[in-house]
Amino acid sequence: MNGETIRNDGPKMITDEKAGPINKEVLLFSGGLDSLIYARLLKPDLLLYVPTGARYEDTESWWVSQLLHQGMLPKESEFLTLGGALDLGRYERDDLIVPNRNAHLVLLASHYGDTIYLASVYGDRSSDKDEGFYARMWGLLNHMWQGQHWTAERRFKVDAPFKDATKRELVKDYLEDGHDPDAFRVSYSCYRGERKHCGVCKPCFRKRVALELNGIVLKDYWEKDFWHERWFSDLLPLMKKGEYRGREDADVMEFFNRIR
Repeated sequence: MNGETIRNDGPKMITDEKAGPINKEVLLFSGGLDSLIYARLLKPDLLLYVPTGARYEDTESWWVSQLLHQGMLPKESEFLTLGGALDLGRYERDDLIVPNRNAHLVLLASHYGDTIYLASVYGDRSSDKDEGFYARMWGLLNHMWQGQHWTAERRFKVDAPFKDATKRELVKDYLEDGHDPDAFRVSYSCYRGERKHCGVCKPCFRKRVALELNGIVLKDYWEKDFWHERWFSDLLPLMKKGEYRGREDADVMEFFNRIR
């Protein structure tokens, strides 16, 4: 790891010569389970962490710093925190969804590399994490960065190489590749915004299922058990029929049948 760089300004803007291709791979990194695994499996040139003003940002940033300082990130990758670039908190909904969030992040990442990875998996339901979104952002960047008076042509790739894997399958790939399971304890995937994972929000729910089905039980990690929550009971009929998150629902049902 080349160490953490915190930058409040953008990359150097060249005005006395043309811009051009940046032959680097950039992973938009959040410190969550998926982006941690993507980082270790892909080993991109740059891990780009962009604080966005989310309600849980302070805690998320603290956990990201722990991943960095405990050596849990790939040594081959440079790490950059791009502070002050975005304030999307004003657009955050009550359910913590931020419309257009990933479009903002991809556009920022384009200043650092021509290949941009987002850490999404099968079962993610937002349309800014699907193949259509990647293709449209890819096309938009290629259009904006076609050869013209101020830049040589740049050709982009926007992708999520493990999009077809469920979280359970992604964790399995990580373990089979020989990576340290202790890093999962340092990853942060909770909407509550406190140091201890609540255990009952959707990110906590999906993370716990994926880990425990791979034999990783994090004791004293979750404040509560999600299966006692009303929202889980309400969604259970859909999950039994595979109509909530598709193939991931089978993992949830396997987990649920083990613990009840």
